[in-house]
Amino acid sequence: MRRFGIFLVIALLASCSNTTDQELVIAKAGNNVLKFSELKNAIPNNLSSEDSAELATNFIQTWVNRELMYEKARFNLDGVEQDIEKRVENYRKELYIFAFEKEQVGQKLDTNFTEKEIFSFYDENQAIFQLNDYIVKVRYVKLKLNSPNVEKVEEWVQSEDQGDIDKLTEYCHKYAVKFFNDTNWVYFNELLRELPIEVYNKESFLRSDNLVNFSDPEFLYILSIRDIQSKNTLSPIELERDRIKSLLLNKRKLELLSSIRRKLYQDAQSKGNATIYDKPQLAQ
Repeated sequence: MRRFGIFLVIALLASCSNTTDQELVIAKAGNNVLKFSELKNAIPNNLSSEDSAELATNFIQTWVNRELMYEKARFNLDGVEQDIEKRVENYRKELYIFAFEKEQVGQKLDTNFTEKEIFSFYDENQAIFQLNDYIVKVRYVKLKLNSPNVEKVEEWVQSEDQGDIDKLTEYCHKYAVKFFNDTNWVYFNELLRELPIEVYNKESFLRSDNLVNFSDPEFLYILSIRDIQSKNTLSPIELERDRIKSLLLNKRKLELLSSIRRKLYQDAQSKGNATIYDKPQLAQ
């Protein structure tokens, strides 16, 4: 088999393309044959001769084993063949339906939302927007230990002056490894993954001093907590905006598919191609 694999690799490298070469038979199992063209398509062009030979050998043996197992299974499981064929046909139908639905959604689904739609959904579904963790607004800077003007960074992080905030932003673009400003809410657990510390009492940590410094052998971490919202309260809409859009989009998708199914049934019914009988009927 190994010598045969090397021969096949030589043939593959030669890139045979005429009809005779394409119909060469490589293996046979029962009444089925493996053609050279099938094997050639299974072998990537960028492999070495040794790797191609190994892959070809394995592919051929796997093909033969599969065909023999299939024939044996059909012979031994003749009683369940009808059930298997039915399941295969049902799966085939589902694949067609899925492909059709995907095409229809891609063509017809409106993915734009107005602010009114977003706020209405938020107001009407507040129960699903309850926080299960603290969220915070922070100024957070991660710097290399040799970064310049660290004292100034600590001042700017705590400052309310817009000029200082602008200086902080400019500095962070130049030197920061990572930077959070205080314009967006962040889940506290997400923030903790950034810090080289273990926090056992979240509430106590969040109520600590405005400025917190940490360091490890490589980095300096500067943190100022600007705002806090407790868990089990209503999550702010700006944090939930993407989630709301996703939920609205899914709702629209379900409504669109329901409309397509309903129209399809009504059209078929009007043409006499679909009937649901009040009582079972004898098959025609």
